[in-house]
Amino acid sequence: MTYTLALLSLALFVVNASGAATINHSPRPLQHTTRQAANNTADSDTLKTWWHSSGEINTRTPVANDNVRQSHLYSVQVMSTADTLTWYDSFVYETIPRSGKGKLCRPDESTICGDEDDGISIEYDIGATMAWSQFLYGGDVTVKVERPGGSPIAAQEDVIIRPTNLDPAVTVENGVALIFVPYTPDTNGIRFSVEFVDDIWEYRNLNAEGGPNTDEQSHYVQNVNSSGMYYEETYTDEMPVIGREPLNALLIFASPFPANDMIPSVGDETTHQAQPGLVTGLDAIDKSTVYFGPGVYYFTGSAHGVLSESVNWVFLAPGAFVKGAFQYSHNSSDLKASGFGVLSGEQYVFQANTADNYSNSKSDTESLKMWRGDGVVKGQKWTMNGLTTSAQPFNSMDFYGDTDDFSFDVSDYKQVGSFFTQTDGLEMYPGSTIRDVFYHIGDDGIKVYYPDVNVQRLLVWKTNNAPIVQLGWYPRQVSNVVVDNMNVIHCRYYSYLDYAPRALIGSSSSYLDTTVKNTADTSKTLSNFIVSNIRSEGLSPALISLNMLTNIDDFLIENVWIEEFVPLLINVSTVTGFTDGGGQKVSLGANSAGGIGMRISNYSVGNEHITLQAGNWDRNSLGGLNFDQDYDGKWTLA
Repeated sequence: MTYTLALLSLALFVVNASGAATINHSPRPLQHTTRQAANNTADSDTLKTWWHSSGEINTRTPVANDNVRQSHLYSVQVMSTADTLTWYDSFVYETIPRSGKGKLCRPDESTICGDEDDGISIEYDIGATMAWSQFLYGGDVTVKVERPGGSPIAAQEDVIIRPTNLDPAVTVENGVALIFVPYTPDTNGIRFSVEFVDDIWEYRNLNAEGGPNTDEQSHYVQNVNSSGMYYEETYTDEMPVIGREPLNALLIFASPFPANDMIPSVGDETTHQAQPGLVTGLDAIDKSTVYFGPGVYYFTGSAHGVLSESVNWVFLAPGAFVKGAFQYSHNSSDLKASGFGVLSGEQYVFQANTADNYSNSKSDTESLKMWRGDGVVKGQKWTMNGLTTSAQPFNSMDFYGDTDDFSFDVSDYKQVGSFFTQTDGLEMYPGSTIRDVFYHIGDDGIKVYYPDVNVQRLLVWKTNNAPIVQLGWYPRQVSNVVVDNMNVIHCRYYSYLDYAPRALIGSSSSYLDTTVKNTADTSKTLSNFIVSNIRSEGLSPALISLNMLTNIDDFLIENVWIEEFVPLLINVSTVTGFTDGGGQKVSLGANSAGGIGMRISNYSVGNEHITLQAGNWDRNSLGGLNFDQDYDGKWTLA
């Protein structure tokens, strides 16, 4: 491969005010170059990789319409253990904060929305990026990671694979990392982060009024870009570390080959095959399937894929890169989205409002969702498998219509580059299942607003706003919920916020009025909840913080490991019962066996087991639990 690059970031060891050695990163200058490659890809029944000849290295500005942003730092190759003679190239995609557009109010204009908080502050100024590579495999493989845009990888101990309990075999030879990836079809493959000790950025917090625990004045600081936001020449003890992440993230998504019912026939008379380049007219086709083959497609920042009523299936083939979003209007059969292509929101401004010329104007209903459906009917279902969503400008998905009897089945979904806030996870409709998913999210993650939902094997990278498992915003009647096997590999919040808890499990105050505590509905109950097998690596927020808008019964939290808490109020698990308008408080355990409404079992922080008997559970102890006193005796911890 041949690489043409401008100067890249340098990792420098400096001494801070406390005398400790830290890693400092100089910001990257503007880059706009094209990487040329031999493009040696695999296409067999045991390994499939792909490439984009229009890869553009550009860490500062939008890429050309027909180009795909390519990692400025990493290259990835894959070798099947059944064929140990050949390494095959796997394209490494990249996304950057705001996709390099700046804080624009409207697409294709230069007006800056200076007062609009989009959740991004120092990330662009410090040069944060997120890269990923995806391939299909039918047997064990070895993944080779190189840094042609940076320094060689020095030693095995310099490589960190997250989640750390994955613990694959890693070796370092001649400056490259070799990672063994076993074939695991039962879990839809493997999703993991490859990190390097010399690339870790420490996010620090400062409150301009002297305390790091309120939202209005609290913010990140940085010491590498004097012309950037919140520059501090020297860090002090009043700027605690509240998160650690790779400055240049790299994710690997290894997926098994899809089932036949996830691949449409290209030549079928019911299939419309889109052509690379500008896409228009999908609202007028009479086919049931829209097929995007390998190539680059775009809608521009002021349009998206509004599908005709005949379309019920969108397929993005491996190597398809679609800059846009999709909206179904079909309601006579089930809906589907599949393939291993990428749907990128990079051309849209934050909160792109489709009713206001795609401008930055928040509307819960009209701001663009990457996947949307209108007029869904009773019993309809949406299936999604394999796809990646990148750089979304707002919520990832919403459907409208008879959603009380609408469900989805999602597997092997990846959400990357969610630097904005308001970048929620998928909406969990009644009876929905989601499994084997990677979430990079800047807002509510697992939105448990409906009954009978099941979430299995979730890998989470969380930033800035709202809890990961969200139970609140409105009083709801919800039961029979399972969230099992959640690995949080990174989590950072720059502030404490009472109405929108920063926690692994949380319930926000009423969306109608977040300032009061009398918005509960005592006729509604959350019941039969199980949240189990949670791991939170690195610095973590609180385990559970609830503004209770409903009664709670039979809520089980079990098998929780938190590596370390953030040194702010964010580490306190506060459970507060709200009242209704008449002053009646919601109950905990009123209809539970023995009157115990919440059970927390096998909860550990670091190497310490948290229990009532050990006395290490309260807000002034390691466990950090702070339950409303009215609920004494109605919850347990063992």
